[in-house]
Formats: sequence, C-alpha cells, structure tokens
Amino acid sequence: MWGSEDQPQLKEGILMAFKKHFLIPLIVAGLLLVPYGASFAQSFQNAGSTGLQFLKIGMSARAEGMGGAFASVAGDISSLTINPAGIGSIDRIGVSVQHTNWVAQTDMNFIGLVVPISSDVNLALHTTYLTSGGIEITTIDQPEGTGQSYDAADIAVGFTSSVKLTSQLSFAATVNYLQERIYDEISGGVSLDVGMWYSTGFNSLNLGFSICNLGFDQNFTGRQLEVQYAAPAPSEPPSNAELQTLGFSLPLMFRASGSFDLFEMFGEKLTDHQLLTSIDFVQNADTPERVLVGMEYGWNKTLFLRGGYVFNADELGLTGGIGTLVTVSGTDVQFDVAASSLGRFGLSYRVGVAILSN
Repeated sequence: MWGSEDQPQLKEGILMAFKKHFLIPLIVAGLLLVPYGASFAQSFQNAGSTGLQFLKIGMSARAEGMGGAFASVAGDISSLTINPAGIGSIDRIGVSVQHTNWVAQTDMNFIGLVVPISSDVNLALHTTYLTSGGIEITTIDQPEGTGQSYDAADIAVGFTSSVKLTSQLSFAATVNYLQERIYDEISGGVSLDVGMWYSTGFNSLNLGFSICNLGFDQNFTGRQLEVQYAAPAPSEPPSNAELQTLGFSLPLMFRASGSFDLFEMFGEKLTDHQLLTSIDFVQNADTPERVLVGMEYGWNKTLFLRGGYVFNADELGLTGGIGTLVTVSGTDVQFDVAASSLGRFGLSYRVGVAILSN
C-alpha cells in the first residue's frame, strides 16, 4: 500500500513517465502533421466546401493584431476559440468581450468567462455570435426589391475544461453547440475542440497544438423547404413534403504553434521590455495551409504594440494593433484594438476588453 508520504513521489513519477513516453511523441507527431497537411492542401483545394465559415474568423483583438498567431500564447481568455489549453495558466476569475466589424456590414461578437475551480482545473463558457444585418429580398419579377428583408446569423456556445498536469503542461477540451441560420432555414449540431499547451523551459519557448471543429456533417431544415404537391386525382388531398438539403462538413482546423520572447531567446530577459514572437502553422479542411507570424512589443507590461502577417491567403495579409493594461484595486483591465487587411474588401476592425478579478 502507498502511504501519504509516497504520494508526491508517485505523482512525480507518473508525470515524468508521461513526459518521456507521451509528451515528446505528441509534439513530434504535431510537427509532422504540418508538412502532411501542406501536401494534402496542394493536392486537394476545396475552398468554400464546408459550412459554418464564421468559425474560421478570428475574433480576438489581441490575437488578430498579431496576425492570428496565438495558439501557443497562454493566459488570455480569447484563446478559447484558438487553443482552449491557453486558459490553463489563468488563476483568477476573468471575462473577455470582443467585437469584430467584418465585411459587408457583418458583425461578430464574443464573450468568454473563465472560472478557476482549483489550482489545476479551470472551467470556461463562451459564445460567439455573427449577424449579417438586414438583407433586401429581390425576385425575378421585382429585381429592385420586394420591400421585405431577411438576415443570416451564426452562433457557437462552448463549454471548456482545462487541466494543468504540471506547471509546464496543460490540456483542454471544448464541447460546442453550433447553429447556422439563413432566413428560416436552420442547421445545428455539436463539435469538439481539443488543445495542448507546453512550456519547454528553454528561453521562454512555448508550444501549442489544437484541433478545432471536430464533428459530424450538418444540413438545413426550415419552413422555406416545405413544399406541397398537387394530388394526382381531384378527390385526393395535396401531398405535403419537405425538400432535403445536402449535408455539409465543419471547417476542421489544425494548428501547431511556437512562441517566445525574442529578447530572452537570444539575449537576456528584460524587466520593462518584452518582444513576444509567435508563429502558427494552420491547416483548414477547405483552404491551403497558411503560416501566421505575429509580434507584440510590451513596455512595462502596460503598453503593447502589435503586428502580424498571414501568408498564403488570397485576401488576408497585414495586421496591426495596440493595447494597454491597467490595474485598478488589484483588478487587471486590458483594452485592445486591431485592424486587419482584407484585400479588396478593405479593413476589418476589432476592439476588445478583458478583466481579471483580484
């Protein structure tokens, strides 16, 4: 029998065995998946073939200011939609609210809440909501409009649990309910996100891996799909039926990321200056692989200047942003603003605020 005095040694032995036999193979496998995803994308590019495309839109002002390269950055509530394991290092109750001004008068909003249950376990709840606003209805007979309008809306609600196995290693999983609505047609289903975050202990180098939007195909149902067929005989009633739509898959996404403080990596750690550098390799199921590169310069952990670039994307490219962190009575309040180039579609703007209680 193991005594209470043996439990710390047992726990340490289990963690050492995990690192030796599981962690290194996981990291190696993640890195090997990146070139595999690249070759897959080159041979099969099926852009736009998946539904729920709003799940691919970055909603964090801080992350998008860095080009979206954020899967290995920990301690930010908005990482819930990028790599849920990023919340593992949060040790206080926190809330984050983000707003995105997207193309064609489309808006997206995010709100996330993180609650530490113990020193090793965090729970989180978040929702993302996208709306198109009113769209005028036109027909062949009335090409200028019927005087009526419709809208489209997408929503994701996720519940996350993160577990910190050691001070260096966190795992997390998120169960999402997803819904997409266009006029009266609605599709809904469940998806899963999983992530890992690991601090190597080498000159501030952190690694992050995530797989998002694991789930089954969905299809639309709704009033506009209901039809009525005339009866074959005058004495028989008409037949009611519903048209069946083709199913669509979710936009499966794989990320492998590394980040570090450039000053600490190649020199020494500075007290008042940090230059966070992050690189993400992203593979979507329906677009070619992308490389995201971002940097965040921080002065005195108070003022932040950010920049980034998205490689191998037709319309995405340069991004930038600023932020500030203030502490009021022990409560940290962070404000962030970002702008992203969308090519011929102009600029997208994001604003966000995050609060961590004392």
